[in-house]
Amino acid sequence: MELRKIKKLLVANRGEIAIRVFRAASELNIRTVAVFTYEDRYSLHRYKADEAYKIGADEDPLKPYLDIEEIIRVAIENDIDAIHPGYGFLSENDHFATRCQESGVIWIGPDPESMLTLGDKIRAKEIAIKAKVPIVSASEGSIDNFEDAFEIAKGVGFPVMIKAATGGGGRGMRVVRNSEDFKNLYHEASGEAKTAFGNPAVFIEKFVENPRHIEVQILGDNHGNIVHLFERDCSVQKKISKVVEIAQQPPSSKVPKIDYTNMQ
Repeated sequence: MELRKIKKLLVANRGEIAIRVFRAASELNIRTVAVFTYEDRYSLHRYKADEAYKIGADEDPLKPYLDIEEIIRVAIENDIDAIHPGYGFLSENDHFATRCQESGVIWIGPDPESMLTLGDKIRAKEIAIKAKVPIVSASEGSIDNFEDAFEIAKGVGFPVMIKAATGGGGRGMRVVRNSEDFKNLYHEASGEAKTAFGNPAVFIEKFVENPRHIEVQILGDNHGNIVHLFERDCSVQKKISKVVEIAQQPPSSKVPKIDYTNMQ
């Protein structure tokens, strides 16, 4: 595989997220490029970069950061070698990664196939099963109608968790403790999933009371080199969204219980 030197890097993000990437790039003697909306014209990330370009219409404060073709245009017109998405916004968008590659811009992040596979919880579960990783009782695939979802929930046994098939961040999730509440919570979860991720499909799995949420970050390159950064305990949550990540993980007795109340 041909190695290409990165001389100029665009960060497709804003605020502190972009500034942190700029700092790392500057330490590597890489020229940095910011994109900003009219609303962010005085934002610090614009001035921390070596170059900055406005994107989107004046009345759109955040939407332009999701405009793949506009960001690609800026990269091509200004001889940018690579794009770093930061986190949030387009960072888990496999189409964005693909468009970067198609345009000859280096994509700094997982390849599109990895994101497409692991970004879909159903596919990720299938991979876990093939790898013989223990999983909780759950539906075998995504569900797009109430009747099937209700039958599967009864088979799994209440309490259950309804989860958006795609996306994350606690969106499209509901805990259902009894059959009487299932219909309303199913439609809430499915509707939120459609709004947040453009896909109303969900899946059902057995709800585990007070679980430990442990993650392991993995970094790999194009040459087969893979390292892990040990574990992070993400069990301190509010509304099914991580509040604090602790590394290394503390003993179970010191981890607060997850708050599942007022999830909406």
